[in-house]
Amino acid sequence: MTGSVTAAGIGSGLDVQSIVSQLMAVEQRPLDALKQRQSDIDTRISAYGTLKSALSTFQEAMQKLSSESALKVFTATSGNDSVFTATADSMAAASNYQLEVVRLAQRHKFAGAEFLDTATFGGNAGDALTIQVGSDPASTLSVDLGTAKTLSDIKDAINTAAGNPGVTASIVFGNNGNQKLVLTANDSGSAHALTLGYAGTIDASTFSFQELNNIAGDTTRLDSEISVDGYTVNRPGNTINDVIQGVTLNLNAADPGTPYQLDVTRDTGSVADSVQAFVDAYNNLQDSLKTLKGGDLATDTGLFSVTNGLRSVINTPASGLPSGLTYLGQIGVSFTRDGVMTMNRTDVENALNDNFNAVSELFSTDGQGFANRLDTLVGNWLGSDGLISNRTDSMNNSKTALSKQQDQLQYRLDQVQSSLYAQFTQLDTLLSSMKVTSDYLAQQLGSLSNTTG
Repeated sequence: MTGSVTAAGIGSGLDVQSIVSQLMAVEQRPLDALKQRQSDIDTRISAYGTLKSALSTFQEAMQKLSSESALKVFTATSGNDSVFTATADSMAAASNYQLEVVRLAQRHKFAGAEFLDTATFGGNAGDALTIQVGSDPASTLSVDLGTAKTLSDIKDAINTAAGNPGVTASIVFGNNGNQKLVLTANDSGSAHALTLGYAGTIDASTFSFQELNNIAGDTTRLDSEISVDGYTVNRPGNTINDVIQGVTLNLNAADPGTPYQLDVTRDTGSVADSVQAFVDAYNNLQDSLKTLKGGDLATDTGLFSVTNGLRSVINTPASGLPSGLTYLGQIGVSFTRDGVMTMNRTDVENALNDNFNAVSELFSTDGQGFANRLDTLVGNWLGSDGLISNRTDSMNNSKTALSKQQDQLQYRLDQVQSSLYAQFTQLDTLLSSMKVTSDYLAQQLGSLSNTTG
């Protein structure tokens, strides 16, 4: 409570502070009620935050089962990880291959002859070293040697050149102050092969560059080479994702003449893990809903809508699926008498192995699959114009309105408090004056009595 505060009556002994405080406590009750309503709204907003978090966690579990692509989980196994490894995505198909790594891709590399670190190159107008990356003449870097440069200067000029087309220079330090300039393509493969050129008084003998790759001058050998079931394929790098659909190969070492098996299998274990995550997420969400229903959202209609919506999806069978499956219980997902969802992993894995597509349909079919329907339902609730957002916005608007009412009421209470202090201060002054008069009259009467006696 703001406003002036006055001490207890000085002249009359009237406790102005206590009287005004008691009167204001009564006046304050409407404001206290508004504050309590605002506190209740804050509690419900916080509870909706808990609900939103629980629904989001649940939706994450649904999304691993709610689409056909999400359920297509494959494992790629190499017959020799030291030669190659592999991964598979949802575009893969269960199969096996014989894969031979004939050659790894390389970055084209040249090294110059050995020179003293004090040696300089060029110094005449028109002197230059050019480096072309790939077959496009536009991808050429020219190092101006019109002013003589050391190998270190040339290295820096290459590495800091604006528009460097993809080559890196380095220095290898030898004995007695000697060093070599090394040029390396930034990317592997023949498409990034280096071509060296010279101008002015600079020629091939100036640096005596030698190719370090063992390719006998054949730049096509900078590409990797693999054989898949006898079919030879070349690629510019050692990570290859466009030979076997849905499979990424990582080449680690060449082993020409020796094919190794690559197995691509459906990972039913991972799918079963996703089903278990679905079961756990559903039970955790139900626990959160029960807690909220027994506490901060006991009478909230939004919570009632969520509870009923989930129950409706679970209790409504899928229809029209090619497999004829309709309920989760048919694959090993069922409920206890207490309403707890359970999973029999053996039954689920058997169902996946017997007819993977049937299990996939039961979860992921658009508009019918259980995970698909639940994912859609929760997505609608969590959307920008969904139940959670609308309820939260409504409560925040109510808070804003209550704050304005509180400000207005507080202003009125401040005026009432000031008025009461003024009134009771006047009363205190009046009573004090009356007391002085009373004391004077009593004194005079006492004096008169003594005189007449």
